[in-house]
Amino acid sequence: MAGYRRGEESYRIPIAEISVKDFGAKADDGHDDTDAFLRAIHAGKGKTIVVPAGRYHIDRPLEFHQSGTVLRGAGSTQTLLVFSRGLEDIEPRPLKNDGGTETSDWSWRGGFVRVGSEIKGPARFPSHGSPLTQGAKRGDREIILQQNDFRVGDELVLHLRDDEHSSLVDYLYRGKSGDTRGLKGWTCRQIFRVRKIEGMRLTLDRPLRFDVRMEWSPTLTPFTPEVMDVGIEGIGFEFPAVLYPGHFRERGMNPLTFLATAAHCWARDIHVRNGDNGPFIEGAAFCTLENIVLSADAARIDRHGHTGHHGITIMGDDCLCRGFDLQARFIHDLTVQSAIGSVFASGRAPDLAIDHHRWAPYENLFTHIDAGEGTRLFESSGGGNRGLHTAAGATFWNIRTKRRPAWPSHLGPDQIQVVAVALNAPESTSSEGRWFENIPATEIIPQDLHSAMAAAARAAVANAATIKTEPSPPD
Repeated sequence: MAGYRRGEESYRIPIAEISVKDFGAKADDGHDDTDAFLRAIHAGKGKTIVVPAGRYHIDRPLEFHQSGTVLRGAGSTQTLLVFSRGLEDIEPRPLKNDGGTETSDWSWRGGFVRVGSEIKGPARFPSHGSPLTQGAKRGDREIILQQNDFRVGDELVLHLRDDEHSSLVDYLYRGKSGDTRGLKGWTCRQIFRVRKIEGMRLTLDRPLRFDVRMEWSPTLTPFTPEVMDVGIEGIGFEFPAVLYPGHFRERGMNPLTFLATAAHCWARDIHVRNGDNGPFIEGAAFCTLENIVLSADAARIDRHGHTGHHGITIMGDDCLCRGFDLQARFIHDLTVQSAIGSVFASGRAPDLAIDHHRWAPYENLFTHIDAGEGTRLFESSGGGNRGLHTAAGATFWNIRTKRRPAWPSHLGPDQIQVVAVALNAPESTSSEGRWFENIPATEIIPQDLHSAMAAAARAAVANAATIKTEPSPPD
């Protein structure tokens, strides 16, 4: 169910079109086109905004707060948005990281193209909703409410909030959490559809990812994202070919981000050249990044071989990145900080680093990936008091490397699955602990676990629809 519209639909492309040229944008003239793009976005609600081939200079952020709008270029090597400075020079956000180093908030988040809005602090947990009357177990599909105002087919969000003893965080890490002082009051969620209602009992369309305990204040609310069906496609983002300034010295040369109020959005056929970071998903749900290429000029490479901070980052729920090509080396190539149920599939990098980056990422999948050399596959970092690098359920399936990486003992709890990844580690098939199967990558079936599961889900839905529409037999 990860990705746009749970993988059940193709992207919704508006038929009506307008062009940025109608609002004054002129390619290849070297002048700032930001105002023309902003006028086109304002007028383009519910339309496809066409950006013809050429180079367009953008000097300020482009924000999308309206649903059903697509920004479409002629292809990521044909339509280029060119930037001369970073976000820190436009909207300064100085701060200190967890280690006390002075840096910028744009060092690890944000983008010049923004879809949706941020949600911070207590607002992430609802002040009202429908409380549950009893707990449930991971894998259950039924919950019982105190009051039911919902209908079959509704999309709902189950929210959990940690107690004063940090028992939720401890559960997500299955009792092996490390230092979690920075995760006080942690919240997490899962999004469902209602399949059946019997009084106060709701049957859900998917199993619970985690136990539900009453001490975690379980609450159910409608899933009502503010921005949906926004697509960014066929566009290249080009930043200056200057030496990468180094870790926490980034200036915010970041292409795009999907923020917390967005859902069911996408970016595809995107090429980012010389970025401090690649695309971000920050709190959004059911979003897809597809065919993302990150590259850098030789002048960008620092003495450590890095060209940027974060390559592709998912900090959201049920999101999907597929078909990525990291031609440049980042400190953290793929990041799933705090992500739940998200997927990286069918990608490649010369020497991939999969960085979970702490903050309780839970049940994320990496599948069908050419990781190159394999010298830093599990290289993870993040704030030292934000728990171990990953919580339970991380799954690595068919990841190919030239060398056999060692298993990092402090990556996370034992409840991690590794299948068809050549490790310097013994096999283990414990249902309560680590699941390591050293199946050769050429022999594993399916090669791409996510695609196979998505196809099975679609087939099940189609089969159910067929059975429902078949006429009843005569009496």
